[in-house]
Amino acid sequence: MKLSAEILQSLVSFPCPDCGYEVEIQLLDARVQAYHYCPCCRVRIHLVDADGSLFGALEEVDLAMDQLTKALKGLF
Repeated sequence: MKLSAEILQSLVSFPCPDCGYEVEIQLLDARVQAYHYCPCCRVRIHLVDADGSLFGALEEVDLAMDQLTKALKGLF
């Protein structure tokens, strides 16, 4: 399994834009731009990765891990 797949399962929290309550989501929800409801005030929150930074960062993580794996194989 790639590291990016494990990262996508990670939980992160952010303050609700309406009430400030800490909302916890998986990073996967942000990548697919899902909707979530604040458990406190029930406002509907649309998660948006407008510039695709999460997608690009995950690809960079996978590329770096592939390079590290190749470098380590070269040492042994």
